[in-house]
Amino acid sequence: MPIYEYKCNKCGQITEEFQIDTNVNNELLCKKCGGDTKKIVSRVNTDLVNNERYSNTMGVNPRQIKEAERMFPGSVYNSKGQLRINNRKHKIYEAKRRGLTELD
Repeated sequence: MPIYEYKCNKCGQITEEFQIDTNVNNELLCKKCGGDTKKIVSRVNTDLVNNERYSNTMGVNPRQIKEAERMFPGSVYNSKGQLRINNRKHKIYEAKRRGLTELD
């Protein structure tokens, strides 16, 4: 769910708002003083995009790790049988190798 930030023109208070509908008016009233606010550009946490993580969906039973590594050379599994994913591009690559389709 998108989180937007709004800055009050009167007191400078910054407020976060969850918005499902992106067609909503970009201006809200300040929760602190009631003044007009304006949507501001927020910093994006790009660290979430490239952090290594593990996939249960493309994982295997721990007893099948050796077989899975033979079938998909270069794949790395942890002791629980979860497939290590380096980033989004790697996730898409591994899914395609396994005949999986990602839904957006």
